[in-house]
Amino acid sequence: MKPLILARLRLARADLDEVLARFEAVDLIWAPAEGMRTLGGQLKEIAGTELAVVLRLERQEKVPFKEADALCERGSLDDYRTLLSEIRGRTLALLERSSEEELMAETNLFEGWHESLGFPSVPVAEVFSSIAQHEAYHTGQLVSYAWARGEDPYKW
Repeated sequence: MKPLILARLRLARADLDEVLARFEAVDLIWAPAEGMRTLGGQLKEIAGTELAVVLRLERQEKVPFKEADALCERGSLDDYRTLLSEIRGRTLALLERSSEEELMAETNLFEGWHESLGFPSVPVAEVFSSIAQHEAYHTGQLVSYAWARGEDPYKW
């Protein structure tokens, strides 16, 4: 299970890194249209969610997403890159420490988070996979942001 989760996390981060290379520090406050999350807001969302998940798994208690999100406000693109790297390192360390049995154990630390799956709890492995899925979702949004500015991702 670990190799698959690691591959998903690496792919999601490689895609995020590729799109972030298309932006500059001044773009943090930019969004394609009024009411949309800014580039910085997207990065804070990615980092804050991953941190909240890791804190919940580490502490075995419910850490509010807003609490983790508040820890992730940064002022520059480079600071967000550093933060994302630090949090991912923490995620990978936690994954490495987890046994296959622990990864298959059910968790309900994320009550309501997996409602769309129709399960009251999910294996811990699914929680790790959800980190990659969440990041990939927001990376797709950032690709659209770049495209709105005239970038063509098919030429990257």
